[in-house]
Amino acid sequence: MSNQHLLTRTIRSIVNDRFAAVRVFKYFGIDFCCGGAINLGDACRLAGADTYAVLEALENIKEEGSDIPFDSWPTDLVIDYVLKIHHRNIRRRGPQLLADIERIAATHGDRHAELHKLRDHFALSLEDLENHLQKEEQILFPYCLQLIDAAERGVRCQKMHCGSVANPIRVMLREHNDEDTRYKYIRSLMNNFVPPADACPSYRLMLQDLEAFMDALFEHIHLENNILFPRFEALERRCVEE
Repeated sequence: MSNQHLLTRTIRSIVNDRFAAVRVFKYFGIDFCCGGAINLGDACRLAGADTYAVLEALENIKEEGSDIPFDSWPTDLVIDYVLKIHHRNIRRRGPQLLADIERIAATHGDRHAELHKLRDHFALSLEDLENHLQKEEQILFPYCLQLIDAAERGVRCQKMHCGSVANPIRVMLREHNDEDTRYKYIRSLMNNFVPPADACPSYRLMLQDLEAFMDALFEHIHLENNILFPRFEALERRCVEE
């Protein structure tokens, strides 16, 4: 990455080139999922981040084997990753984490009222996320897999039953933005996941797990907003019958 042009590049393009950049953006409070369309210079100003410190941190990203090159993957493989990693994680880990939050709130809620708010917001999030996942699994992804198949076979595909793939994508984007806003509030509510001085080991572990859940959710949002959805719309323009 060159300092000469990074400030004019979108957050989306930087993350697509090096997914490890999300750790830098997270540290500086820069939105890389729902805010991926703006350039780095504007993102730094919005986050109140020191531009030079951000650039230095991006330049110092070390090569790591865990830096997955999602943007180079075939579209159906990214869909499969979202389904098998992110959807499964939300459904498996979400209820476990909610039970942990409820237990911690019952034990520590008299001294930390924010835990009750956390419980309520996280429970609502799981309900909304389940509805969101079902829309992707039952409506959006099946149709987009048809588009991929049509493109590979060089044939035309029928128009989506709801008019255009842009319509469900618009709904997904709105719901992503709602979750992005919700988890930014949760992060603020929980003091950026820094445990209070009187937190027991279970409380501390819950905060770590909550932060990991949020990080995975933001990766999910990034993969869809910044990789899958633009590809879906391009496939539709290429393959759908007029």
